[in-house]
Amino acid sequence: MKLLLLLFLLFILLYPFWVVHKQTLGFNEKIEKRPSDWPAEYEDIYYKTDDNLLLKGWWIPAKSNKAVLLLHGNGGNRNGYHSGVFELGKIYHNRGFNVMLVDLRAHGESSGKRVYFGVKEHKDMLSWLNTVDPKGKYEWYLHGFSMGASTVLMMAESDPERFVKVVADAPWIDFEALVKQELWKRAHLPSFAYSYVKWIAETFFDQDFVFADNRDRCKKLCKKEILYIFESNDSLLSDYHYRLLKSICPSAEIKIFDGVAHVDAFKQHPDRYVQVLTEQRSL
Repeated sequence: MKLLLLLFLLFILLYPFWVVHKQTLGFNEKIEKRPSDWPAEYEDIYYKTDDNLLLKGWWIPAKSNKAVLLLHGNGGNRNGYHSGVFELGKIYHNRGFNVMLVDLRAHGESSGKRVYFGVKEHKDMLSWLNTVDPKGKYEWYLHGFSMGASTVLMMAESDPERFVKVVADAPWIDFEALVKQELWKRAHLPSFAYSYVKWIAETFFDQDFVFADNRDRCKKLCKKEILYIFESNDSLLSDYHYRLLKSICPSAEIKIFDGVAHVDAFKQHPDRYVQVLTEQRSL
């Protein structure tokens, strides 16, 4: 009986370690579609991060000084099977934008094992932009989906004068609420386990749940040119997130696509999506 009790206690203590390990793993995948399919000329670009990871992407040049960085979400890549980011890149390019499409660390063909929910990713991207545009030649736009959306918000906060416009499609606002929700849905861990999971993530997996939260960030960015897009049938982000955003920043530009799942707005309604971007001077 004592042995069973001991094993049960060990399970209770160790199971959250496995959960954090599993939920912070990236998703490497071969890239199949390329900008030559559009067709467009492009350049393969690379960046070595501060922790020695090799990131891969494309630079698709155009004859203008406007440039956009497009970022996929967690589990995605620059081919954009979930969000349609690859096809969106073609639309930006057809509108005269230089386009930068990349695989975030631990995704696509970029190296790395773990995701950091934008905390390390936004530093990667800011540094990479400095190598792509060292003299500040371009007017930069940012457009991200889900974790990529939170990443572009972090970039805008870190370097607020650099970016002309930011589009954040399905960013979480309250990271703690999101983690508690997903702990229950994916691992059947109750909300009171959050503090223990947070300690494990920060102590053993180099995560930063405080920085990953967007509540204070959105308040700080309230006067910036940011378009927020949400989907009403999003099983990851309930309407709590955009209602919270509206309470934090009443003047925020928020567009909601009804009857659409997480980061599915562009794929389901491309014409309306492009119309929204055009009306909000994001494209």
